[in-house]
Amino acid sequence: MEKWQNFYLQRMGSDGNGSEYPVKESVSTWGIWCKDIPFLPMSKVKSPAKRTWNDEHGDDEYIGDGGLYLESYEIDIEFGCKKMSSAIGKAQVDDVRARVGDFLLYLRGGMLKIYSSYTRIGRQNVRLESFDKGTWKSENGQEFLVFTIKFKVNDPVTDVTLP
Repeated sequence: MEKWQNFYLQRMGSDGNGSEYPVKESVSTWGIWCKDIPFLPMSKVKSPAKRTWNDEHGDDEYIGDGGLYLESYEIDIEFGCKKMSSAIGKAQVDDVRARVGDFLLYLRGGMLKIYSSYTRIGRQNVRLESFDKGTWKSENGQEFLVFTIKFKVNDPVTDVTLP
């Protein structure tokens, strides 16, 4: 797990008192490490508005002053949660289950900003799309749960930096 990275999240909006929600770091908050995040600096380009004329070659395509626009996209991020060494047996599994459950509860809270300290890519208007089943793995004598979360990135352009 030494090559795994931390991951930053922040709910968008305000906390009801007019303040932004705090930035959460995945390892210190939930004990969850980011194992794999694809490097996606941009998504597919949207097709521009166009007209086809039967009596002319090609298409008339309109590209505005802002240039071509990008589509939203989905991103699969692989996470891991290590069993705590202070607990034994069933308590270890229950601890992992509770921490992953708390993490998923946070993700279900609405739109997020996310940031990977490894790829140095951050996006806003990101939401939870789905959770893939977890698998228990063993590495260097440590056991951990590895799982994949699919996020939908609705703002593929704005780059954010968290912490």
